[in-house]
Amino acid sequence: MKQERGHIILVFWALMLLMLPLGGRAQVHPLADHYLSNLFLVNPAVAGSERYAPLNLSTRQQWMGWRGAPSSQSVTYHSRVVSKKQFYNPRGFRNKGSNTYSRVGLGGGFFNYSYGIVSQTGIHIDYAYHVEVGNGRLSLGLAPVMFQYRINKSGLVFPDPSLLDPGLIGGTEVANIFDVNAGIHYYSERLYLGLSSIQMINSLIMNRQLINPDHLSPMENPDLRQSVYAYAGGYIPVGQDFLIEPTIMLKYNVYSGLRGDIHTSLHYRDRFQVGAGYRWQEGLDFFTGIRFDNLSIRYLFSVPLGTAVPNQFSSHQVQVGFNLGQPID
Repeated sequence: MKQERGHIILVFWALMLLMLPLGGRAQVHPLADHYLSNLFLVNPAVAGSERYAPLNLSTRQQWMGWRGAPSSQSVTYHSRVVSKKQFYNPRGFRNKGSNTYSRVGLGGGFFNYSYGIVSQTGIHIDYAYHVEVGNGRLSLGLAPVMFQYRINKSGLVFPDPSLLDPGLIGGTEVANIFDVNAGIHYYSERLYLGLSSIQMINSLIMNRQLINPDHLSPMENPDLRQSVYAYAGGYIPVGQDFLIEPTIMLKYNVYSGLRGDIHTSLHYRDRFQVGAGYRWQEGLDFFTGIRFDNLSIRYLFSVPLGTAVPNQFSSHQVQVGFNLGQPID
């Protein structure tokens, strides 16, 4: 056991070093806004940490009514690899139990993201290894990512067409890109926290260079750079039927600096959920959810604050989740 913990500590610090920002520009990963309902999107170490095999479908339209506003969709699935089968009823939105039958979690997902003339479509395959630590479990995760990055040049608008570079007329610039996500995740019955790095090797371009509006090197393109996340949350019982879940998320990169989100949700018998939160320098969130046996539905509404985006351009997100397989303790 001591030897195993020694290996875990060594891997932990290796991941910590790899997660340090590697310079250049960066921006928050487009799927980070989905984390409230699906932490797996921002941390591969979450794979296999829940009591069942969740299949989640999510769509988010940011700043509805704003031309060219960001839009994202995702489909994810992950599960613990178990050696015994037992049947349990799902435990609602939390599903943070432990599993004594296996240490390996596997999963993957598909994502699509677009804003203006830029779009990304890709997949990730996730692996996590879980060990017991105190009253909870610690997992280390790694996920290779492949995605296609596209710039639709026909959407470019120039104030003086006579100065237009012929290389920017029509067509689509495409690059196939490989990257890696990594993370650490601790979870118990009443607590969870983690640290992760998305696009940690700053997007290795596999086939060609991309035209950049700022005439920068493709590696200086903020869409293709590393983002780092740290989060923590817990469950506070209130009487027999209610739980309060406070969460905090810190997001860092060189391009936008350090930002933070604070949210609180109220669970009723693990079947109904309502909550609200604040995103630093971004806006306010309001969300709700309901579960019917193995089906859950969540809705999130965001209002921007500040001068960057007028507050009439609200954001909307819907997630539908299915508890597949055989939930385990």
